[in-house]
Amino acid sequence: MAKKEQTEKPEKKRRARGEGTVLQRADGRWVARVPLGDGKRKEEYYDTKQEAERAKRRMLNERDAGNLAVGKDQTFGEYLLYWIGVHGPTVLLQTHSMYLSYINFRLIPGLGHVKMKKLTVEMFQTLYQSWEEELSPNTIRLIHTLAKKALNDAVVWKKLSYNPVAHAKLPKSRRAKVHVFTDQELDRLLEHAAKSRLYVLFVMALFLGMREGELLGLKWSDIDFKEGVLQIQNKIYYTKHPLLEKMVFIEGLPKTVAGQRSVFLPSDIIDMLRDHLEEQKKIQEKKPDWNGSGLVFCSNTGGFMTDANIRYHFSRLLKEASIEHTKFHALRHNASMILRRLGIDSVVRKEMLGHSSISMTDDVYGHATRKMHRDAATQMENLFKKENE
Repeated sequence: MAKKEQTEKPEKKRRARGEGTVLQRADGRWVARVPLGDGKRKEEYYDTKQEAERAKRRMLNERDAGNLAVGKDQTFGEYLLYWIGVHGPTVLLQTHSMYLSYINFRLIPGLGHVKMKKLTVEMFQTLYQSWEEELSPNTIRLIHTLAKKALNDAVVWKKLSYNPVAHAKLPKSRRAKVHVFTDQELDRLLEHAAKSRLYVLFVMALFLGMREGELLGLKWSDIDFKEGVLQIQNKIYYTKHPLLEKMVFIEGLPKTVAGQRSVFLPSDIIDMLRDHLEEQKKIQEKKPDWNGSGLVFCSNTGGFMTDANIRYHFSRLLKEASIEHTKFHALRHNASMILRRLGIDSVVRKEMLGHSSISMTDDVYGHATRKMHRDAATQMENLFKKENE
Protein backbone atom coordinates (compact mmCIF):
# COMPACT_ATOMS: atom_id res chain seq x y z
CA MET A 1 0.00 0.00 0.00
CA ALA A 2 1.44 3.29 -1.06
CA LYS A 3 2.38 5.57 1.73
CA LYS A 4 0.20 8.68 1.80
CA GLU A 5 2.26 11.63 0.75
CA GLN A 6 2.59 14.13 3.56
CA THR A 7 2.00 17.75 2.59
CA GLU A 8 3.56 20.60 4.50
CA LYS A 9 1.24 23.24 5.88
CA PRO A 10 2.36 26.76 5.09
CA GLU A 11 3.59 28.51 8.18
CA LYS A 12 1.25 31.17 9.46
CA LYS A 13 2.88 34.56 8.97
CA ARG A 14 3.73 36.03 12.31
CA ARG A 15 2.94 39.61 13.06
CA ALA A 16 6.05 41.69 13.64
CA ARG A 17 6.53 42.79 17.20
CA GLY A 18 5.09 46.23 17.85
CA GLU A 19 3.10 46.55 14.61
CA GLY A 20 -0.28 46.67 16.38
CA THR A 21 -3.45 44.63 16.04
CA VAL A 22 -7.03 44.89 14.84
CA LEU A 23 -9.54 42.73 16.74
CA GLN A 24 -13.30 42.31 16.80
CA ARG A 25 -14.96 42.62 20.19
CA ALA A 26 -17.84 40.54 21.48
CA ASP A 27 -20.22 43.44 20.82
CA GLY A 28 -19.28 43.43 17.12
CA ARG A 29 -17.17 46.59 17.17
CA TRP A 30 -13.56 46.64 15.99
CA VAL A 31 -10.61 47.83 18.05
CA ALA A 32 -7.32 49.19 16.66
CA ARG A 33 -4.53 48.64 19.19
CA VAL A 34 -0.96 49.96 19.02
CA PRO A 35 1.76 49.34 21.66
CA LEU A 36 3.61 52.40 22.94
CA GLY A 37 6.26 50.69 25.06
CA ASP A 38 6.62 50.46 28.85
CA GLY A 39 3.49 48.30 28.91
CA LYS A 40 1.27 51.10 27.56
CA ARG A 41 -0.90 50.90 24.50
CA LYS A 42 -3.32 53.07 22.54
CA GLU A 43 -6.76 51.79 21.54
CA GLU A 44 -9.47 53.23 19.31
CA TYR A 45 -12.86 51.71 18.52
CA TYR A 46 -14.70 51.60 15.18
CA ASP A 47 -17.77 50.07 13.56
CA THR A 48 -15.92 48.39 10.67
CA LYS A 49 -12.66 46.51 10.24
CA GLN A 50 -11.64 48.83 7.41
CA GLU A 51 -11.92 51.90 9.66
CA ALA A 52 -9.92 50.17 12.38
CA GLU A 53 -7.16 49.18 9.93
CA ARG A 54 -6.86 52.79 8.76
CA ALA A 55 -6.73 53.98 12.36
CA LYS A 56 -4.01 51.47 13.20
CA ARG A 57 -1.83 52.68 10.30
CA ARG A 58 -2.35 56.30 11.36
CA MET A 59 -1.49 55.56 15.00
CA LEU A 60 1.65 53.67 13.97
CA ASN A 61 2.79 56.67 11.93
CA GLU A 62 2.04 58.99 14.86
CA ARG A 63 3.89 56.71 17.27
CA ASP A 64 6.96 56.43 15.04
CA ALA A 65 7.02 60.22 14.66
CA GLY A 66 6.87 60.56 18.44
CA ASN A 67 3.47 62.25 18.42
CA LEU A 68 1.21 59.51 19.78
CA ALA A 69 0.38 59.51 23.46
CA VAL A 70 -2.17 57.63 25.50
CA GLY A 71 -5.36 59.71 25.35
CA LYS A 72 -5.30 60.80 28.97
CA ASP A 73 -1.62 61.81 28.80
CA GLN A 74 -1.49 63.90 25.61
CA THR A 75 -1.59 67.64 26.19
CA PHE A 76 -3.46 70.14 24.05
CA GLY A 77 -0.13 71.67 23.00
CA GLU A 78 1.30 68.31 21.89
CA TYR A 79 -1.85 67.58 19.94
CA LEU A 80 -1.90 71.00 18.21
CA LEU A 81 1.69 70.59 17.00
CA TYR A 82 0.85 67.16 15.64
CA TRP A 83 -2.36 68.46 14.04
CA ILE A 84 -0.66 71.36 12.24
CA GLY A 85 1.95 68.92 10.95
CA VAL A 86 -0.83 66.86 9.36
CA HIS A 87 -3.13 69.71 8.33
CA GLY A 88 -0.53 72.33 7.33
CA PRO A 89 0.38 70.87 3.91
CA THR A 90 -3.31 70.93 2.88
CA VAL A 91 -3.68 74.74 3.13
CA LEU A 92 -2.01 77.74 1.51
CA LEU A 93 1.44 78.58 2.83
CA GLN A 94 0.31 81.93 4.26
CA THR A 95 -2.61 80.18 6.03
CA HIS A 96 -0.20 77.58 7.44
CA SER A 97 2.02 80.39 8.72
CA MET A 98 -0.95 82.16 10.34
CA TYR A 99 -2.12 78.92 12.01
CA LEU A 100 1.37 78.29 13.42
CA SER A 101 1.50 81.82 14.80
CA TYR A 102 -1.85 81.44 16.57
CA ILE A 103 -0.86 78.02 17.93
CA ASN A 104 2.60 79.02 19.19
CA PHE A 105 1.77 82.48 20.54
CA ARG A 106 -1.85 82.15 21.70
CA LEU A 107 -3.24 78.65 22.17
CA ILE A 108 -0.16 76.87 23.56
CA PRO A 109 0.75 79.62 26.08
CA GLY A 110 -2.90 79.71 27.16
CA LEU A 111 -3.94 76.04 27.32
CA GLY A 112 -1.05 74.01 25.90
CA HIS A 113 -0.25 72.41 29.28
CA VAL A 114 -3.77 71.00 29.78
CA LYS A 115 -4.38 67.30 29.09
CA MET A 116 -6.69 66.76 26.13
CA LYS A 117 -9.22 64.87 28.25
CA LYS A 118 -9.32 67.73 30.77
CA LEU A 119 -10.22 70.52 28.31
CA THR A 120 -13.53 72.28 29.04
CA VAL A 121 -15.59 74.97 27.37
CA GLU A 122 -15.05 77.17 30.45
CA MET A 123 -11.28 77.10 29.87
CA PHE A 124 -11.67 78.43 26.34
CA GLN A 125 -14.25 80.98 27.50
CA THR A 126 -11.83 82.34 30.11
CA LEU A 127 -8.96 82.39 27.59
CA TYR A 128 -10.99 84.35 25.03
CA GLN A 129 -12.05 86.88 27.68
CA SER A 130 -8.41 87.41 28.69
CA TRP A 131 -7.61 88.42 25.09
CA GLU A 132 -10.37 91.01 24.69
CA GLU A 133 -8.17 93.94 25.77
CA GLU A 134 -5.41 93.24 23.24
CA LEU A 135 -7.06 91.40 20.33
CA SER A 136 -9.95 92.40 18.08
CA PRO A 137 -13.14 90.29 18.16
CA ASN A 138 -12.41 89.16 14.59
CA THR A 139 -8.93 87.87 15.54
CA ILE A 140 -10.38 85.97 18.52
CA ARG A 141 -12.95 84.45 16.16
CA LEU A 142 -10.17 83.33 13.79
CA ILE A 143 -8.28 81.63 16.64
CA HIS A 144 -11.53 80.02 17.84
CA THR A 145 -12.19 78.67 14.33
CA LEU A 146 -8.69 77.16 14.30
CA ALA A 147 -9.15 75.52 17.73
CA LYS A 148 -12.58 74.22 16.75
CA LYS A 149 -11.25 72.74 13.50
CA ALA A 150 -8.34 71.03 15.29
CA LEU A 151 -10.56 69.55 18.01
CA ASN A 152 -13.19 68.43 15.50
CA ASP A 153 -10.43 66.29 13.99
CA ALA A 154 -9.58 65.02 17.48
CA VAL A 155 -13.18 63.77 17.78
CA VAL A 156 -13.00 62.10 14.35
CA TRP A 157 -9.69 60.47 15.31
CA LYS A 158 -11.23 59.19 18.58
CA LYS A 159 -8.89 61.24 20.75
CA LEU A 160 -11.91 63.01 22.28
CA SER A 161 -15.55 62.02 22.62
CA TYR A 162 -16.77 65.60 22.05
CA ASN A 163 -15.40 69.01 21.07
CA PRO A 164 -15.04 71.18 24.22
CA VAL A 165 -14.59 74.44 22.30
CA ALA A 166 -17.66 74.05 20.06
CA HIS A 167 -20.05 75.96 22.36
CA ALA A 168 -17.73 78.69 23.62
CA LYS A 169 -19.31 82.15 23.44
CA LEU A 170 -17.43 84.63 21.29
CA PRO A 171 -17.16 88.42 21.61
CA LYS A 172 -19.48 90.31 19.30
CA SER A 173 -17.89 91.19 16.01
CA ARG A 174 -17.55 94.93 15.55
CA ARG A 175 -16.84 96.73 12.33
CA ALA A 176 -13.59 98.65 12.37
CA LYS A 177 -13.97 102.40 11.99
CA VAL A 178 -12.77 103.49 8.56
CA HIS A 179 -11.70 107.03 7.75
CA VAL A 180 -13.78 108.38 4.86
CA PHE A 181 -11.91 111.19 3.13
CA THR A 182 -13.59 114.55 2.62
CA ASP A 183 -13.34 116.19 -0.80
CA GLN A 184 -10.69 118.56 0.58
CA GLU A 185 -8.67 115.65 1.99
CA LEU A 186 -8.87 113.82 -1.33
CA ASP A 187 -7.50 116.89 -3.12
CA ARG A 188 -4.59 117.19 -0.67
CA LEU A 189 -3.92 113.45 -0.77
CA LEU A 190 -3.65 113.37 -4.58
CA GLU A 191 -1.62 116.58 -4.68
CA HIS A 192 1.06 115.15 -2.38
CA ALA A 193 0.84 111.63 -3.88
CA ALA A 194 1.80 113.08 -7.28
CA LYS A 195 5.30 113.71 -5.87
CA SER A 196 5.75 110.05 -4.85
CA ARG A 197 7.20 107.28 -7.01
CA LEU A 198 4.18 105.23 -5.91
CA TYR A 199 1.69 107.80 -7.23
CA VAL A 200 0.03 105.38 -9.68
CA LEU A 201 -0.22 102.71 -6.98
CA PHE A 202 -2.08 105.09 -4.64
CA VAL A 203 -4.39 106.21 -7.46
CA MET A 204 -5.25 102.60 -8.42
CA ALA A 205 -5.96 101.72 -4.79
CA LEU A 206 -8.15 104.81 -4.34
CA PHE A 207 -10.15 104.68 -7.57
CA LEU A 208 -10.10 100.98 -8.53
CA GLY A 209 -10.17 99.57 -4.99
CA MET A 210 -7.26 97.19 -5.61
CA ARG A 211 -5.95 95.31 -2.59
CA GLU A 212 -2.39 95.74 -1.36
CA GLY A 213 -1.29 92.24 -2.41
CA GLU A 214 -2.95 92.62 -5.82
CA LEU A 215 -0.98 95.80 -6.51
CA LEU A 216 2.28 94.16 -5.40
CA GLY A 217 1.62 91.17 -7.68
CA LEU A 218 0.61 93.22 -10.73
CA LYS A 219 2.74 92.63 -13.86
CA TRP A 220 3.00 94.58 -17.09
CA SER A 221 1.75 91.50 -18.92
CA ASP A 222 -1.55 91.87 -17.00
CA ILE A 223 -2.25 95.22 -18.69
CA ASP A 224 -3.68 95.52 -22.20
CA PHE A 225 -2.91 99.15 -23.09
CA LYS A 226 -4.69 98.91 -26.43
CA GLU A 227 -7.99 97.71 -24.97
CA GLY A 228 -7.54 99.56 -21.68
CA VAL A 229 -8.15 96.42 -19.61
CA LEU A 230 -6.37 95.20 -16.49
CA GLN A 231 -6.36 91.51 -15.47
CA ILE A 232 -6.10 90.95 -11.72
CA GLN A 233 -4.90 87.37 -11.32
CA ASN A 234 -1.94 87.43 -8.91
CA LYS A 235 -1.38 88.40 -5.31
CA ILE A 236 1.87 88.67 -3.36
CA TYR A 237 2.14 87.56 0.25
CA TYR A 238 5.16 88.39 2.40
CA THR A 239 5.02 85.90 5.23
CA LYS A 240 7.09 83.67 7.46
CA HIS A 241 7.70 80.27 5.88
CA PRO A 242 6.58 77.60 8.41
CA LEU A 243 9.38 75.20 7.43
CA LEU A 244 12.25 77.54 6.51
CA GLU A 245 11.37 79.81 9.46
CA LYS A 246 12.23 82.97 7.55
CA MET A 247 10.27 85.66 5.71
CA VAL A 248 9.58 84.86 2.06
CA PHE A 249 7.57 86.25 -0.87
CA ILE A 250 4.77 83.96 -2.04
CA GLU A 251 2.99 84.52 -5.34
CA GLY A 252 -0.55 83.20 -5.23
CA LEU A 253 -4.11 83.74 -6.38
CA PRO A 254 -6.35 86.58 -5.14
CA LYS A 255 -8.33 86.15 -1.93
CA THR A 256 -11.44 84.69 -3.61
CA VAL A 257 -12.51 83.39 -7.02
CA ALA A 258 -14.31 86.71 -7.51
CA GLY A 259 -10.97 88.40 -6.84
CA GLN A 260 -9.71 87.16 -10.22
CA ARG A 261 -11.24 89.81 -12.44
CA SER A 262 -10.95 92.18 -15.39
CA VAL A 263 -11.10 95.92 -14.79
CA PHE A 264 -11.61 98.52 -17.52
CA LEU A 265 -9.24 101.41 -16.94
CA PRO A 266 -10.02 105.13 -17.24
CA SER A 267 -7.84 106.84 -19.86
CA ASP A 268 -6.13 108.96 -17.17
CA ILE A 269 -4.89 105.85 -15.34
CA ILE A 270 -3.74 104.31 -18.63
CA ASP A 271 -1.65 107.45 -19.30
CA MET A 272 -0.23 107.31 -15.76
CA LEU A 273 0.76 103.67 -16.25
CA ARG A 274 2.47 104.48 -19.56
CA ASP A 275 4.48 107.25 -17.88
CA HIS A 276 5.32 104.91 -15.00
CA LEU A 277 6.57 102.27 -17.45
CA GLU A 278 8.84 104.79 -19.19
CA GLU A 279 10.29 105.90 -15.85
CA GLN A 280 10.89 102.28 -14.87
CA LYS A 281 12.74 101.61 -18.14
CA LYS A 282 15.06 104.57 -17.46
CA ILE A 283 15.88 103.20 -14.00
CA GLN A 284 16.38 99.71 -15.43
CA GLU A 285 19.00 100.98 -17.91
CA LYS A 286 21.09 102.26 -15.00
CA LYS A 287 20.77 99.05 -12.96
CA PRO A 288 22.91 96.12 -14.17
CA ASP A 289 21.45 93.96 -11.39
CA TRP A 290 17.82 94.60 -12.43
CA ASN A 291 15.60 91.62 -11.55
CA GLY A 292 13.50 91.59 -14.72
CA SER A 293 10.42 90.11 -13.04
CA GLY A 294 8.05 92.34 -15.02
CA LEU A 295 6.42 93.84 -11.93
CA VAL A 296 4.56 97.15 -12.27
CA PHE A 297 5.42 98.19 -8.71
CA CYS A 298 8.79 96.89 -7.61
CA SER A 299 11.87 97.50 -5.51
CA ASN A 300 14.84 99.58 -6.70
CA THR A 301 16.26 96.46 -8.37
CA GLY A 302 13.03 95.20 -9.96
CA GLY A 303 12.15 92.65 -7.28
CA PHE A 304 9.12 92.34 -5.03
CA MET A 305 8.21 95.15 -2.64
CA THR A 306 7.07 94.38 0.89
CA ASP A 307 3.69 95.49 2.19
CA ALA A 308 5.57 97.29 4.98
CA ASN A 309 7.25 99.44 2.32
CA ILE A 310 3.88 100.54 0.96
CA ARG A 311 2.53 101.26 4.43
CA TYR A 312 5.61 103.37 5.23
CA HIS A 313 5.14 105.54 2.13
CA PHE A 314 1.39 105.81 2.74
CA SER A 315 1.93 106.90 6.34
CA ARG A 316 4.33 109.62 5.18
CA LEU A 317 1.82 110.72 2.54
CA LEU A 318 -0.97 111.13 5.11
CA LYS A 319 1.32 113.18 7.34
CA GLU A 320 2.35 115.47 4.47
CA ALA A 321 -1.31 115.94 3.48
CA SER A 322 -2.33 116.69 7.12
CA ILE A 323 -4.75 113.75 7.23
CA GLU A 324 -5.25 111.62 10.33
CA HIS A 325 -3.48 108.25 10.25
CA THR A 326 -5.47 105.37 8.78
CA LYS A 327 -4.71 101.97 7.29
CA PHE A 328 -3.80 101.56 3.62
CA HIS A 329 -6.91 99.38 3.26
CA ALA A 330 -8.99 102.53 3.86
CA LEU A 331 -8.24 103.47 0.23
CA ARG A 332 -10.24 100.41 -0.87
CA HIS A 333 -13.20 101.45 1.31
CA ASN A 334 -13.04 104.97 -0.13
CA ALA A 335 -12.92 103.53 -3.66
CA SER A 336 -16.23 101.79 -3.00
CA MET A 337 -17.68 105.05 -1.69
CA ILE A 338 -16.43 107.03 -4.72
CA LEU A 339 -17.91 104.49 -7.16
CA ARG A 340 -21.19 104.67 -5.26
CA ARG A 341 -21.25 108.47 -5.39
CA LEU A 342 -20.68 108.31 -9.14
CA GLY A 343 -23.84 106.21 -9.43
CA ILE A 344 -22.02 103.09 -10.66
CA ASP A 345 -24.35 100.07 -10.69
CA SER A 346 -23.94 97.84 -7.61
CA VAL A 347 -23.20 94.73 -9.73
CA VAL A 348 -20.43 96.59 -11.57
CA ARG A 349 -19.04 97.87 -8.25
CA LYS A 350 -19.07 94.33 -6.85
CA GLU A 351 -17.13 92.98 -9.83
CA MET A 352 -14.67 95.88 -9.93
CA LEU A 353 -13.84 95.39 -6.25
CA GLY A 354 -13.70 91.60 -6.55
CA HIS A 355 -16.39 90.90 -3.95
CA SER A 356 -18.23 87.59 -3.90
CA SER A 357 -21.57 89.24 -3.06
CA ILE A 358 -23.34 92.58 -3.41
CA SER A 359 -24.06 92.56 0.33
CA MET A 360 -20.30 92.70 1.00
CA THR A 361 -20.01 95.69 -1.35
CA ASP A 362 -22.93 97.59 0.18
CA ASP A 363 -22.85 96.52 3.85
CA VAL A 364 -19.13 96.40 4.63
CA TYR A 365 -17.85 98.92 2.08
CA GLY A 366 -20.98 101.09 1.81
CA HIS A 367 -19.89 104.15 3.81
CA ALA A 368 -21.73 107.45 3.51
CA THR A 369 -19.98 110.83 3.58
CA ARG A 370 -21.27 114.02 5.18
CA LYS A 371 -21.84 115.37 1.67
CA MET A 372 -24.02 112.37 0.80
CA HIS A 373 -26.11 112.98 3.94
CA ARG A 374 -26.33 116.69 3.08
CA ASP A 375 -27.42 115.87 -0.48
CA ALA A 376 -30.10 113.52 0.90
CA ALA A 377 -31.43 116.30 3.15
CA THR A 378 -31.48 118.70 0.18
CA GLN A 379 -33.42 116.19 -1.91
CA MET A 380 -35.99 115.81 0.89
CA GLU A 381 -36.30 119.60 1.15
CA ASN A 382 -36.98 119.78 -2.59
CA LEU A 383 -39.61 117.05 -2.20
CA PHE A 384 -41.38 118.98 0.59
CA LYS A 385 -41.36 122.13 -1.53
CA LYS A 386 -43.03 120.28 -4.40
CA GLU A 387 -45.66 118.84 -2.05
CA ASN A 388 -46.48 122.31 -0.68
CA GLU A 389 -46.72 124.05 -4.06
